[in-house]
Amino acid sequence: MNERKPQKQEPIVRTAECEAQPKEVDYDGERLQVLNRHIQGLIEEGIILSGSYCLWRHGKVFADVAIGGLACPWQRRTAFLPDTFFEIQSVGKVFTAIAILKLMEDGFLYLEQPVREWLSEFDREDFREITIQHLLTHTSGLCALEGALPEPERKWWEAMDEDNVKDTWIPAIIKMGLHCKPGENWIYSIVNYALLGEIIQRASGMDAEEFIRENILLPCGMKETHWRSRGTAEQVRRYNIANEMDLRMAKEWETKGLPAMATQSYKWWKEIPDTAGAQMSTAREMMHLGEMLLRDGTYRGKRVLGREALSLLFTNLLPEGTMDICWGHNRPIFYGAGLPIYSSSYDREQILSENVIYHEGSGTSVFLVDRQKDFVAMFQTSFHKEFDWDPRAVKDTATIIWSGLK
Repeated sequence: MNERKPQKQEPIVRTAECEAQPKEVDYDGERLQVLNRHIQGLIEEGIILSGSYCLWRHGKVFADVAIGGLACPWQRRTAFLPDTFFEIQSVGKVFTAIAILKLMEDGFLYLEQPVREWLSEFDREDFREITIQHLLTHTSGLCALEGALPEPERKWWEAMDEDNVKDTWIPAIIKMGLHCKPGENWIYSIVNYALLGEIIQRASGMDAEEFIRENILLPCGMKETHWRSRGTAEQVRRYNIANEMDLRMAKEWETKGLPAMATQSYKWWKEIPDTAGAQMSTAREMMHLGEMLLRDGTYRGKRVLGREALSLLFTNLLPEGTMDICWGHNRPIFYGAGLPIYSSSYDREQILSENVIYHEGSGTSVFLVDRQKDFVAMFQTSFHKEFDWDPRAVKDTATIIWSGLK
């Protein structure tokens, strides 16, 4: 049982200038005080080191808040600030999904297209049935994320030749086989989105990361969002160094440079598309993406994606009865072209508006878009240890945020 301890002190709240007050966008400002105390309580209990959030409604940011500290003295910062970069982790899969939809509307591919038509390694046995849509919706049956299933992890990278990553990483995935038939169950998998990155590269003729930057990030005004392995020295000094792995990478950065700031697989990042996450951003810049999604694919007059392609993010693409069998859930799931779709009929861990689309990043960052309420939220609650997770920091935080909507 998770028993909450009395909060010892009022939170020190650091805010950035906003475009509106909560009441101007029909939000109960008193709920933000509840949210701030909630984050402070988690910090005092040692569950998280810091927390931050940014909230947008009706075209205006009305809250941009940071609470807590940093753990790396060489940054010359001790406080978490609203402009501190944090890794959005798997929230970056949203960019990859939008890139696939953009290539689809430009006539390069289609969602039910067999992956084997792009990647010849899939032209064998059960893999022939896997489609681009299966990759987008985590229903391919390919290698699950570590810890998602009770069975031993399929360590596909051990079957890869690190001296020839380019030619061996996809065969290594194939060698691991399938957990189930394509389309049978929802099984969360990083490799799905690395493979989508490879398809983006072959379809566009560009590095997937650069395609995403030119076609999504820059049109959305997300000029500072970048991949962790490609940050500048100045950007690195604004990173949220919050857990043991962050500290280890920061120490290596002094001698190895930028590759040390990549994810655990930085030895491979030049060969495998970095399209399963690993971007560094701020909560404020993520509001730009949310605004684009709620303004029919356009950000401040710049078109990013057409309305029909965009609608696939909000449309359940899974057959009725598809089960989420990860992390012991064993429950139905609704999933659009890259993001879960909230339904209170199967998810009672949090209270959101029906049909909110969202994505978590390693449980430490969450991006949510509410079409019904014209509302976007991004928050991060950095756990001290990389693989720690506590529902109070994630699900309870989302519930408090939604409780302020009128």
